[in-house]
Amino acid sequence: MSRYTSSRRRQTRPPGFWHGIPPWIRGAFISFVMVLVLFFINGIGVAIFSGTGFTPALICYPLQVIFYAVNGMLTGWQADETRAIQVRRVGFRGETVRLNLANYVGNGALAGLVLAILAAITYFLAQQAIAQIIPGLQILALIGVFGGLWLFILVDTLVAIAFGMLGGVIYDRMFAAPGRR
Repeated sequence: MSRYTSSRRRQTRPPGFWHGIPPWIRGAFISFVMVLVLFFINGIGVAIFSGTGFTPALICYPLQVIFYAVNGMLTGWQADETRAIQVRRVGFRGETVRLNLANYVGNGALAGLVLAILAAITYFLAQQAIAQIIPGLQILALIGVFGGLWLFILVDTLVAIAFGMLGGVIYDRMFAAPGRR
């Protein structure tokens, strides 16, 4: 007769609301708050340095790209937090417990996509708000002067996905499951 209890007692507890949300969505929403602060700082920079041309874009967009990589790392951390709640780390004597590590690169790419979509919505809402505040911009929006914005959003989405994947790789190589290598 075995002295170990049945497998019914080894069930994992169900995740709460926060851990029920996929980690790439959680990471993207947390990172979106940081990107919104950067958008606000960029708006102030545009107001202050409006005569210098691309100065705010040359300063703020590289910071935004760094936030995209941090988004991938944050998503990896969120995936590990969810795994820690749902998976046992210690097994019975002689039992092998798998780590079941998350796909950090895939999660980082999905988080980059979600963050880019949220940023595109923010760009669109800011464009519409400016067009409503300044009546002359409504006419420019109708004739397609803002068409370059959509090209920027496409490029920004690709950059967000790529750097989200890079952040996932960085998290996987530096922080995920210490001692597994």
